[in-house]
Amino acid sequence: MICRKLFYSLALLLMCICNCSYAQQVSIQQEEHKLITLYSAAMARLGNNDSTTYYADKFGRELKRYITATPASLDYPFKRLADSNYCNIITSSDGNLRIYSWDTWTGGSMHFYNQIIQYRNKGVVFTKIPNYAEGDAGVFCSAIFTVTIKGVVYYLPISNGTYSNKDASQSVSVLTIRDRELTDTARLFKTKKQLLNAIDVNFDFLSVVDRPERPLALITYNEKEKVIRIPLVKDNGRVTRQRLLYKLQGNYFTFTGIE
Repeated sequence: MICRKLFYSLALLLMCICNCSYAQQVSIQQEEHKLITLYSAAMARLGNNDSTTYYADKFGRELKRYITATPASLDYPFKRLADSNYCNIITSSDGNLRIYSWDTWTGGSMHFYNQIIQYRNKGVVFTKIPNYAEGDAGVFCSAIFTVTIKGVVYYLPISNGTYSNKDASQSVSVLTIRDRELTDTARLFKTKKQLLNAIDVNFDFLSVVDRPERPLALITYNEKEKVIRIPLVKDNGRVTRQRLLYKLQGNYFTFTGIE
């Protein structure tokens, strides 16, 4: 009799958990639909600055509100939102860091991007919203590489800026989750003269416009080789086929030469 009661109690608990999980997923799907509708409205009104700004701003506010209030969103793929190209949603391989980034459509040939960073430590999910200075165009994230050094997990996001039809940038930086904080102070890149937290590449977009991949993958990481490759750019901004090599040696990605 006790075993039968225990069985029914466990079955009821499992049913409640499943129903709660399903309801939560449906709720997130509904929110995703609302967000898509808002961004679609902004895109449909391109050329009408006031209307575009209204809907783009509302999209940004609603996305920030929902992500901040819903920790479970970190594990939801937002496939429809991402596939629409309305929002870049990049998640680390371990699932503990995600960066949402989108074009606010408040600029012309210079694109102004906004971001939300979501991360998890010890089962608790946190949200960080970068504060951009006035006039800062912001960046969008196109990839996150993950590397573990002596038991510490480091995240290497690839960020992209668009400043005109030809002026652009791509960078790799370092993020670490420590307790409740997401820090950007670790200096993992070792040049011949100094240690850096980030490496920026400014380039002429027209010199790589024929490359097929979007977003551009100028900075790459080979996990097997433990090597970051960074394009060599001429003074005029033209991206060459040569690459600067930074290989993981001990605690640092050390510059080892050009290929």
